[in-house]
Amino acid sequence: MMSLVMLCSGAAPVIGTVVAKGAFRLDNATVTGNATLFEGATIETGNAASRVELSSGARISLATDSKARFFGDHMILEKGEGRLEKAEGFRFEARGLTIQPETGNAAARVAIEGVARVELAATSGSFRVLNSRGVLVANLGSGHALELEPQAKETATKLTGTLHKTGQHYLLTDETTNVTVELAGPGLAKEAGSRVEVTGQLDPTATPVTDASQFVRVSAIQHLGKGAAGNSGAAAAGKGGAVGAAHGVAFSATTIAIVAGVAAAATLGGLAAAGKLPGQGSSSVSR
Repeated sequence: MMSLVMLCSGAAPVIGTVVAKGAFRLDNATVTGNATLFEGATIETGNAASRVELSSGARISLATDSKARFFGDHMILEKGEGRLEKAEGFRFEARGLTIQPETGNAAARVAIEGVARVELAATSGSFRVLNSRGVLVANLGSGHALELEPQAKETATKLTGTLHKTGQHYLLTDETTNVTVELAGPGLAKEAGSRVEVTGQLDPTATPVTDASQFVRVSAIQHLGKGAAGNSGAAAAGKGGAVGAAHGVAFSATTIAIVAGVAAAATLGGLAAAGKLPGQGSSSVSR
């Protein structure tokens, strides 16, 4: 009796259920229809998509030919595509990135493309994206989409936006990632109020002001005009090819930001361009 109690107490807790119109793999066993989901279980889909209902209320859909590991409070996407609904208290992890919802009604599509790229589209609510060190690399609002790619080696930060001076501090909110950083370095004073492109290095030893999440020491600054751009995303995207080529980033000409070692490209036109408006199919993000 004692050994039985010990065995039961050591079993992984039940975290939800998984349902599919067809067969799928659950911890390397073939299952058809539905199954109970335990903490740490791995689901791999083939020709049939699957739907996971967690005890927390979160709902995740795995597309065909996808693979993910599930826990009570997060999911690690290893291959393919997942869609998250009712995300409060739940997070996605993919390619070393952590994608966290900011509201309980947040919903998003997350997909792995190629060796290292992650595609993120927010269909409702807003999301924060952190790198493997827990540094904020993107804020994404409803109706917007990003392609994100962690870089193999430390890469210079590159941001575009309007430079603001607050007290004795210089702040810039990047037009692509919506991340606000504090800047320090030569040439900032004369560019206050201007739209600029800055290159620099993240300084993890410096503490930014309250409104900023990072402190960047600027090595180069380029004047782009006065004030905010009328269509900042598209205007900045036009410069992306040069940015990508200069830093060896394997993105197309839409690469326009590198934040804390993660390259980010906006999908022009947001979810409409990506074919990811609610109710649409699961086609890939267009480039």
